[in-house]
Amino acid sequence: MSRRRKKIEYCYNDYIKTMSEEEATVYKTRLAPLIEIMARSTSDHEIMNQAKAYDAEHGTDIFEAAVQLTVYCIACSKFACDC
Repeated sequence: MSRRRKKIEYCYNDYIKTMSEEEATVYKTRLAPLIEIMARSTSDHEIMNQAKAYDAEHGTDIFEAAVQLTVYCIACSKFACDC
């Protein structure tokens, strides 16, 4: 059985480190709903489901941001990734 990981949250935190302080502030503001979803979720699957539901209710693109973070994770060139 696979462990319930939160790669999306790990990759979000890693991605933020690549930004300037100003860029990070704008990104965090835009993704505030996703950040909240990540905080209360226990797995990537749950994050994705809640992001879809949030988008359906609010007409946003939070799910798309979660997918982009997943792609960032796949493209990550770190050999010692702890996600």
